[in-house]
Amino acid sequence: MQILVGIAGLSLAVLIYAWAYGRAHDPAAPAWARGQLFASVASLVATSLAPIGAGYLTAGLLWPDGLSLVWGLPVAIGAVPVVWVFSLRLLRRGRDRAQSPTGLARAMA
Repeated sequence: MQILVGIAGLSLAVLIYAWAYGRAHDPAAPAWARGQLFASVASLVATSLAPIGAGYLTAGLLWPDGLSLVWGLPVAIGAVPVVWVFSLRLLRRGRDRAQSPTGLARAMA
């Protein structure tokens, strides 16, 4: 069970960071997403979840139980590529819109 909680914590930390980065660097982002408060809260949440998830994952790997071996490892192996693809899409959202001609026109207006 600890492996599942660890993977969930690490995945959520990565996805929150990628979402916040993509939202903050989007030229068409709302004003609340461009402020320092949004960046601080998103980074605080992501950096709080990451060590908790890493701790649970480490504890699950060091002291596995029956549920961890049956469900934890397959979920962990399957979650890594899924989180990777989603985080790349979320990160790319801000970069692609910033480099597109309409994104530049919106940013300059």
